[in-house]
Amino acid sequence: MPYKKNIETLAKRNPRLAQIVDNTKLTGRYVVAPSQRKDKLPSIIDVRFNKNFYNNIDPYRIAEQDIKSRKLNVPDVAVFLGFGLSYEACEYIRQCPRARLLIIERDPELLKTAFSTHNCLDLINSPNVSFAGCEDIRLSYPVIFNFFNMSSNMYFLKSINVIEQPVSFAVHKEYYLNSLQMVKEAINQVLLLYGNDPYDSLLGIKFTLRNIPTIIDYPGISDLKDVFKGKPGIVVASGPSLDKNIKLLEGLREKAVICAADGSVKILKHHNLPPAHLVTSLERVIETSYLFEGLTEEDVKDSYLAACPVIVPETYANFPGEKIIVYRNFATFEWLNIKKGILDIGPSAGNMAFKVLEYLGCDPIIMIGQDLAITDDLVTHADGFHYGSDKVSEKDLIEVEGNCQPKVKTRPVYKQFLLHYERDISTYKGTAVNATEGGAKIHGTQIMTFQEAIDKYIKEDINTTAVIKKYLKQIKYKEKGRQIKETLKKLYHAKDFCNEIINICSESLEKCLVVEEILRRTDAAPAGEDYTIYRANMKILEDTVQKFGTKDFYLILMHYVQSIYIKILQDINSIKYKHDDGTERDIMMLLKYKELYSVLSSLIKKLIDEFDISIEIMEKFKADFAAKNEK
Repeated sequence: MPYKKNIETLAKRNPRLAQIVDNTKLTGRYVVAPSQRKDKLPSIIDVRFNKNFYNNIDPYRIAEQDIKSRKLNVPDVAVFLGFGLSYEACEYIRQCPRARLLIIERDPELLKTAFSTHNCLDLINSPNVSFAGCEDIRLSYPVIFNFFNMSSNMYFLKSINVIEQPVSFAVHKEYYLNSLQMVKEAINQVLLLYGNDPYDSLLGIKFTLRNIPTIIDYPGISDLKDVFKGKPGIVVASGPSLDKNIKLLEGLREKAVICAADGSVKILKHHNLPPAHLVTSLERVIETSYLFEGLTEEDVKDSYLAACPVIVPETYANFPGEKIIVYRNFATFEWLNIKKGILDIGPSAGNMAFKVLEYLGCDPIIMIGQDLAITDDLVTHADGFHYGSDKVSEKDLIEVEGNCQPKVKTRPVYKQFLLHYERDISTYKGTAVNATEGGAKIHGTQIMTFQEAIDKYIKEDINTTAVIKKYLKQIKYKEKGRQIKETLKKLYHAKDFCNEIINICSESLEKCLVVEEILRRTDAAPAGEDYTIYRANMKILEDTVQKFGTKDFYLILMHYVQSIYIKILQDINSIKYKHDDGTERDIMMLLKYKELYSVLSSLIKKLIDEFDISIEIMEKFKADFAAKNEK
């Protein structure tokens, strides 16, 4: 029987889905019958609705004709609504071997029947195929998000092929329509994650470059990986429900690892509580630095600012305690190559706190004050928050499922945080507890009061402060000197590389002018030698994009230009998707190539200015370091 191998393989790729399928009982709803083909390839009938998914003459031929009938100008990414007996997906891959597929199936009994019928290992094993569904589609959001967040898929978010299995879609229409809504939501979140403003990304790079001396001076989160394995961690956020249970933190400082979002620091002080062990911060705005203004060394004794270096330097300066460097999963930090520890951090300081505790090995992770919502009377933060409660308007709010009530009000940006929490929790191997006692529901968490969580999970001393101090390492003199030298070399190389890309863009814009002139002169109908030159230059413009597929481009430029670069390539693929070959399509693509090369050139010139400033800062840092150590 093929079922055992199919389900074991699925368990390696998607254990949650495999468990759902394996626990499903076969009721006889689906009947598999051999066809009239020589190889007896089976068809499948839904007995409840008396529907045959294919036919009894040649079931595969039906799937083959379905895929062939579709317009697949850009076949790279497809969403399949319904699995059937896998014939549609197999035929799609046969026609488009490099395609990536997301297969959503509503009914676990159908999957179990299909897996029991024939070998599906090629599909299940393929890194280009992801499976989702068989439960509330909301719970499959992390799988759907991760599929579209793959770097190979991001360029095709405007050219996705949707393939409905006719019988499955007819029977479960509402589920699949909701699945498409979840697909749209995941795509929107991916686009938000990569930003829509390169100047916002430039801020992160600008501050990272200016924070390099701080990065070199302080230890990294990598020193603390798994040192609290199996020990409880507490995320303290600044939502309004924190007022209900914040006092219960008293006495827990050596029994758990307490990690607070930056906005919670003054709230803890307001309640005369000891500081958190770790304080997360990642916002690249000056207002974040004000959260620490007025704090004394005593206020943050044995507390570490575990910040991502995209923050403004003033945030580091205003925190009067020690620092730990925590990298976000950005190419810039990979390029910098000063090892500190890279985490896949979400968009908020609360999301960051969860990932930090996970990295430390904490289990369970208990969340308090993580409302991700606003109270009915429009209170946004707990008492003692630096900025007080925000002014909000009802018309700007949306509703989401609540922890303690059916629906709660929230902001769209809070929902973004919520969705990222659900993604993080889906891959967390421990127990996530939402002890917020209010606010929005985070799927995948256990819901209980903070007192119940304390009674169940926080039982013994773990000497948290001493353990952190024991494992954090201070950088040695020789290593510090090496890092300064290597970083300066990287900065000079990065500046030279940026100038090379500007030259490539300038040459490409000249090719655009050649094509434009031919199209203008021939009234968009080039022939003979004009056509040869026109096609040759269009090919060069398309091929030039491939020059940006280098490691240097990814490491030095991608985080900065990605919002523009990815968007324009999405637009180019969308044009190919919607239009057949011809001059009209070429003209639209030409406009996109002009936009790409002109905008890239303009953006990179601004980045070169930042490299110049950083080189000046690092040369001074190098001189000061040398002078200090000559004494």
